[in-house]
Amino acid sequence: MAIPKSQHAYAVYNRAQIAAWSALQGMNGDFAARQDERMAEGLCTALTRHFPQASRIGILIGRGGNGRQARALVRRYQGTGIEIAIFPVDEGAELDRLRRQDVLVDGLIGTGLQGPLRDPYHSLVQCVRASGRPIVAIDGPTGLDLDRGSTVPDALQAMYTLFCAYPKIGGLTGAAREACGVVEVVDPMSDAGPAGSCAYVPSDAEVAALVPIRPKHAHKGTAGTCAIWGGDIGMPGAVRLAAEGAYRVGAGLVMSSVHARHAAMLAASLPELIAYGAFETDMPLLRAQWLLVGSGMGRRDWGREMWARARASAKPLLVDGDALYWLALESETRADWILTPHEGEAARLLGVSAEEIAQDRPGACRELHARYGGVCVLKGAGTLIASAEGTWLCPFGHPGMATAGMGDVLAGVIAGLAVQGLTASQAALLGVFLHAKAGDRAALTVGPRGLLASDLIRCLPAVQACLCLSS
Repeated sequence: MAIPKSQHAYAVYNRAQIAAWSALQGMNGDFAARQDERMAEGLCTALTRHFPQASRIGILIGRGGNGRQARALVRRYQGTGIEIAIFPVDEGAELDRLRRQDVLVDGLIGTGLQGPLRDPYHSLVQCVRASGRPIVAIDGPTGLDLDRGSTVPDALQAMYTLFCAYPKIGGLTGAAREACGVVEVVDPMSDAGPAGSCAYVPSDAEVAALVPIRPKHAHKGTAGTCAIWGGDIGMPGAVRLAAEGAYRVGAGLVMSSVHARHAAMLAASLPELIAYGAFETDMPLLRAQWLLVGSGMGRRDWGREMWARARASAKPLLVDGDALYWLALESETRADWILTPHEGEAARLLGVSAEEIAQDRPGACRELHARYGGVCVLKGAGTLIASAEGTWLCPFGHPGMATAGMGDVLAGVIAGLAVQGLTASQAALLGVFLHAKAGDRAALTVGPRGLLASDLIRCLPAVQACLCLSS
């Protein structure tokens, strides 16, 4: 999925926020009708841009607000010379007639999905799926929960999704990202929308403003020191990836405590990394501003002891990997840590299944923050960041990043930024965006399939430089 680069930050909303705001605006006479006509004009323009050769457009019309906007689009096409075929949900559709259309506009169910699809929607959706025609969805393809980012089994797959007025959070995270295809906002109303937001997507300029400024008299001591604990037998690579990620975003010094068997090998493979055998010295912890714990830590007694010592330390913690496993066994709440779980780890922390997390990623991320405090980064498609300051969403990254070590790099990147003086929220936000954008950049040279975590690491300095130059 690609999101056009925006010059300004934008907020994403859920159904309740949009409904409350629309109800308030509804007191102003014909506001809804005027809004629909503006939407229809924007939808028409977008359709022409994406399908310039289309002469036959089929419009699927539902019963609610999505259908109302679809009818406004029908009116907008009157007198244009484009042949419009109307498919109201209550009248069904013939498969042959659907197949004669160059493109289908899905105006069946946008933000109003409640549970599985039922007839007559289910029957029409099945027919549309069988037609094989490209689909442009209004707000989201039918069968998508635009609050939670989940889909029902028979959901439509859109080639393009045109959000009306506001991006909807469910279309930007989880399985919904694929169902929505390429997304854009039609008739954006960022200056006149709901008072609050469900999540926030910062602009490139806002992200760039977080990049730490290094003074001319800087030295490695002033650039921050990060400690990394982990690297049990067979897993030293996780520490190496995290350490290089921290260095590549500007950390001055990275010191690690790993299984004694790996210390010399790690120091040789990454000369910039100072590596000690675990429990041999307190030097890494004494010098560090932040402690990253969990990279390749394992679930043996060795890892349990390492986790116990990390919890007892007075250092701010970035908790990743197997440290999250140990945390789930004996939970606590702290303000001075950053948790970075994927969906499986989040499920363990909340005592639910990974499938339940996937069904409501925004809700799960907020619940993790409420239960554990600090900052929570829920990794995956459309990574979410929740803290006391709000919720952010990262629309960048791609499926090729689903490979070993990517999470270790992200943890190192965030920790490497935190030691340079950023707040936990700032480090998490900047780290997630740099990591995702570096993944996108690496895919341009290596390709999205076969991408390694180390390929992403090499792109981090260039991504930071480009971000600052373009802001």
